[in-house]
Amino acid sequence: MEQVFFEEIQGKKIFCVFSEPNPVTKKIVIMSHGFRGDSTGPARQFVDFQRILNKEGFSVLRFDQSNSGNSDGDYLNSSFNEWINTIVYFAKKYLDQGYEVSLLGQNMGATVAATNYPKIMNKISCILLWVPDPETDFSGDQKKTYEEGGQKYKGGFWQEAKDANFFQCLSNFSGKIHLVYGEIDRYVKKELMDKTKKIVKDKGQEVVILEGQDHSPWEFDKAQEVYKQQLVKLKNNYRSLLSY
Repeated sequence: MEQVFFEEIQGKKIFCVFSEPNPVTKKIVIMSHGFRGDSTGPARQFVDFQRILNKEGFSVLRFDQSNSGNSDGDYLNSSFNEWINTIVYFAKKYLDQGYEVSLLGQNMGATVAATNYPKIMNKISCILLWVPDPETDFSGDQKKTYEEGGQKYKGGFWQEAKDANFFQCLSNFSGKIHLVYGEIDRYVKKELMDKTKKIVKDKGQEVVILEGQDHSPWEFDKAQEVYKQQLVKLKNNYRSLLSY
């Protein structure tokens, strides 16, 4: 079953797609898209993975962040803090309904997925990170208007991302992690990528580097392999929770 609806958060209508397996279980993956992205993910890879997850017994929520996709707002006013508040809202919503909640994020959606946990840190089961960009070295003007890929935005988005302290939050996260980067990522600086990988490896969690791949989207077969690996991660984590 799939439902398409708008949910009002912080005074804005947020576009959502919620899908459930048959029979319904209490396991959900909430997917958070990247900068200039939308709820379908790069090359519709969120949709592809959603369908696999549904067949394997997981509910999925995909949504457009505020000022993105079909949601309310102008992209110029995009706010990293607002993105955090939105994913926290959805995580709390499904936690309150008794779901085991895991988060998947791509690009800045992955950065959000790893930085919002002071409010819900110990309740998130697993985070699946596709090419997170820590943005810890932003030195631009937060009031200046920039343009990228046909969209204008303010530097404040990146300043808020920097202030969110990605590395500290990732280090503090106690759940399961599966991290993926492309070998030749053109957007994430090598030193930031290396620091992210080290934190995850030091926690005994998986780090996957996709040979010959850029930031996004990945080649079809490479993406399929990521889906398989992360599905195994989710299933193993769910079984370990049941054993407690």
